Amino acid sequence: MKTIPWLVISFLLAGCGSDLGNAVADGGGQGATTDLSALSDGFDSAASLAKWQRVEKVEGWNNDQLERVDAGTTRAGWLTMVPYTSTWYQDYRGILLFKPVTGDFMVTAKLHVSGRTGGGPPRAQFSLGGLMIRTPRTITPSTWRRGTENYVFLSAGAANEPGRFQFEVKTTINSDSQLVTAPAPSGDALIRLVRVGESVIALRNSGDGWTVHRRYRRGDFPATLQVGMTCYTDYPGASRMDPPTHNRSVIRNGNPDLIAQYDYVRFARPKVPSSLAGRALDDPSISDAQLLAFLGGA
Repeated sequence: MKTIPWLVISFLLAGCGSDLGNAVADGGGQGATTDLSALSDGFDSAASLAKWQRVEKVEGWNNDQLERVDAGTTRAGWLTMVPYTSTWYQDYRGILLFKPVTGDFMVTAKLHVSGRTGGGPPRAQFSLGGLMIRTPRTITPSTWRRGTENYVFLSAGAANEPGRFQFEVKTTINSDSQLVTAPAPSGDALIRLVRVGESVIALRNSGDGWTVHRRYRRGDFPATLQVGMTCYTDYPGASRMDPPTHNRSVIRNGNPDLIAQYDYVRFARPKVPSSLAGRALDDPSISDAQLLAFLGGA
């Protein structure tokens, strides 16, 4: 794949923003409190990166699957991640920059994704960036075993249709990954994951208002989760390796094609209305409109 100079990429991306940020006042949600706001990040300083933990370091893999990551260098006020060939699927462990969060929470990101040329959708299969919540693993590479990955993510990019923008949502229980893809109008989106009790709600906003994208029951999740930003690209290249080899490798001879950028990531506590208190929010008898009344944008 032809390498594009980073100066050129920065120039191209400078004009890639949309008016999406104007579609929602602050991305915090109507029914939310702010005791988690100290975790939020607007990426206005290069020092932002030091506030996020890296999963490969925490677990001792020490294989940096990011070719490039910076806050404000490639694009002022944005975090930029450019991954090598890597993936999250079943026992494959990819990239995650996270903060530990205990209890119920709402996490929202303003996201721009593209191929590495800085314009248009990625052209490598399953090349996306988004938000992820994951069960922490107290492991090292020597104690790692199969069948113990547990997470949910919502991301944007190109999934099973390279060259077309899509959303991908995935729930993984004991390394059994179930994914759903859907068309996306562009590489710009607001995305949100909400945890209330055993329920996880994924929401998206492509500039036309918030939509409930998917609901899950995740009673297996512990009190504290890893919550943050993920990106992955070139599943065909990653899957040529078995999971333990992939998880300890940096694949420099693949065909990655993704730039994932975050304008902000914001944390808040969802405030469930009394009419829904104590109910599982993944219950289909609760309408999307009822959820959006307190989980949708201001």
